[in-house]
Amino acid sequence: MIGTCVEDCFGDSECPDDEKCCSNGCGHVCMPPYKAEKPGSCPKPVGFGLCAEMCSGDSSCPNNQKCCSNGCGHVCMPPYKAEKPGSCPKPVGAGLCAEMCSGDSNCPNNQKCCSNGCGHQCMAPYREKPGVCPGNNHNTSGVCVGMCFHDGECLNDEKCCSNGCGHQCMAPHTAEKPGSCPKPVGAGACAEMCSGDSSCPNNQKCCSNGCGRQCMPPYTEKPGSCPEPVGPRPCLEMCSGDSSCPNNQKCCSNGCGHQCMPPYTAEKPGSCPEPIGFGLCAEMCSGDSSCPNNQKCCSNGCGRQCMAPYTEKPGVCPRRFFGGGLCEELCVNDVDCPDNEKCCSTLCGHECAPPFKVRPGLCLKPNVC
Repeated sequence: MIGTCVEDCFGDSECPDDEKCCSNGCGHVCMPPYKAEKPGSCPKPVGFGLCAEMCSGDSSCPNNQKCCSNGCGHVCMPPYKAEKPGSCPKPVGAGLCAEMCSGDSNCPNNQKCCSNGCGHQCMAPYREKPGVCPGNNHNTSGVCVGMCFHDGECLNDEKCCSNGCGHQCMAPHTAEKPGSCPKPVGAGACAEMCSGDSSCPNNQKCCSNGCGRQCMPPYTEKPGSCPEPVGPRPCLEMCSGDSSCPNNQKCCSNGCGHQCMPPYTAEKPGSCPEPIGFGLCAEMCSGDSSCPNNQKCCSNGCGRQCMAPYTEKPGVCPRRFFGGGLCEELCVNDVDCPDNEKCCSTLCGHECAPPFKVRPGLCLKPNVC
């Protein structure tokens, strides 16, 4: 380094305080004496600074600053200190191609001097938040944009997670809420409207809708059993679980699709009347519980419909002799007969008749000669 070519002094006695008369490379000037270096290390030069010698040693720098190389000359700089806690976030793409810091000590607060992909700048340290990113649904992809680069850029407890194509802030995956997701019926909106149970309100769960994911009430099976499918029904999925059915109805198979049905309960008392001929070929009931009052779900010879149960009236049908009645089926059971009459055989058909009543008393014992 060459200073001013002037002889400002000829000996130490001409210098104030403890300064010495020293060569500046061309002349002599008064300078503070060389002292041991100040504690710390100079930061590593990044690029080229001003090509000027603005200090001649640590003693020419104020406070704890040191005389350090800037890549071309020397300037006073804060000493390099051990790195601040935390890690630099991984650069995504290329930032501004400028060296805006030379070490963590150049950055305010807890920021660190980090690469931006081209230069260096002060950034908040990367500190991973607790929790785990939700698993990505591999059938779908989110927006292909890096909307975050690390957890520190996300609000509250959200984490910077992959959406299958880019990165976005998401609620961390937490233990699943109780219950099971209902089975998807068809395809819903192809959008990821939730990232896990923790992103859903109350007791709702983040469930597949057949294409994307959305918050849904959990599947909770209602008490009772589904009735056995009888005959063909519409091949439509009219429910996705018991929770989608009103009152105590259950989502049951109808033999082709699913629909809401009253649960199967123990049969009502009584017996179904025996079918005569063929009725309407339609399934108008699925069990006794689907019939009003004491009616039962009975076969009509082709389909099923609600019928009054067969209940035999007290008494005994009178004895008939062949040819004593009509050869027609005028009744099927006692229920078809008025008052206390019973449906009795005519030995050719059936008709309503008053029951045979046994008179009180005993028959006399016949005299035997």
